[in-house]
Amino acid sequence: MFDSARVPTPQLQYPVPWDLLAALTPHVAKRTRMSVDVFTADVVKRMNPAPAIFGTEHLPPTARFVLAANHYQRKGLWILHAASALTQAIRHHYGPGDPPVRWMVTANWPRIGLGPFSFRSPGDVLLPRIAHVWSCYPVSFHGTNPVYTARSIRRILHEIPVGNRPLGVFPEGVDGMAGKIADAVPGISRLLMRLSSLGVPVVPVGISEQSGLILRFGKTIQTEEVQNASDAATLVLERIRRLAS
Repeated sequence: MFDSARVPTPQLQYPVPWDLLAALTPHVAKRTRMSVDVFTADVVKRMNPAPAIFGTEHLPPTARFVLAANHYQRKGLWILHAASALTQAIRHHYGPGDPPVRWMVTANWPRIGLGPFSFRSPGDVLLPRIAHVWSCYPVSFHGTNPVYTARSIRRILHEIPVGNRPLGVFPEGVDGMAGKIADAVPGISRLLMRLSSLGVPVVPVGISEQSGLILRFGKTIQTEEVQNASDAATLVLERIRRLAS
């Protein structure tokens, strides 16, 4: 599967906000949470040109939905930039609420092999703690640790249907990149179907570039349409593809 999302020449360069990331250290050490609203606002303030946002009139009256976007990342434009811009768009539309979006993130990776030996990825120690700091739902790289993922899925199914903030997902997982939409990771379709059965619709967002980063919100995919789809993730990715082209 592929997409014709626009990537400009020359490409934009959004520097990694190392100082903001360094400020996570005491929270990671103490396992405390930080303001996702403040952090993402600081990231977006440094993005020049500022992201262009379209289609917010399509957002539903309440913020209880799945926010599904393409995983738009390349050299010089980290997924943190796109996620922060999306988070702030939701914050400005619905008002105060921290975190503005509850993101699902990959925080458990396959073991690293070295000849006959293997050892745990260093990220397995750090990334779950960062996920906690940002109030995210950590899941494993597909097929790596089903029990780890199941724990977060149970929390999602319990919290999102009764909450007042979106669940943010990149259906492609880490396989997606700027200008190309990959297949959905295993399990996303089942999650979307289960949430729709609990009354949670999906809002697709296409991320692309022209003279700057573009976020384009589409019409809400109502729960009935998700339920009737032959494959919910394919339906959502097709809507995202149209918005990103």
